[in-house]
Amino acid sequence: MAQRTEHNGRRTTDIKGPLVISAVLAVVAFVIVSVAAAGGSDNAARVGLGLIAAGIAFIASVVVCATLMLLEKPNAEELGQGTGVNRSSAKIFAENKARREAERARAAEQGGTGSRAADEPEFGQRVHPDTKGEEPGSSAR
Repeated sequence: MAQRTEHNGRRTTDIKGPLVISAVLAVVAFVIVSVAAAGGSDNAARVGLGLIAAGIAFIASVVVCATLMLLEKPNAEELGQGTGVNRSSAKIFAENKARREAERARAAEQGGTGSRAADEPEFGQRVHPDTKGEEPGSSAR
């Protein structure tokens, strides 16, 4: 819709395109409403109603173009960094992954399972296996 150019390190947006589009829509609205309000091309054109319609079309199209230009604007790079709300989730994930891998490496060096007790079940194991010594499919407990 509008072209961006770099100017002294700042981005500037060219607004000529949206203004031309709005002006063309206003002229079209003026012609259509002036002729339609007069009852056809045989009668005198209703210029007042045409100007009102042209003004409404111009303002509405400028507002729509400006809104679309705002929506298209990318966020600054520094907004994705920092702490709190602006902290990047990819950075948090990488930090947590590095911390978990460091804990696993430390636990492997110590030769144990880390802070887990020897009788504590591993992930996926039952805490109290109630099927010891029973045959599969039996319902006696």
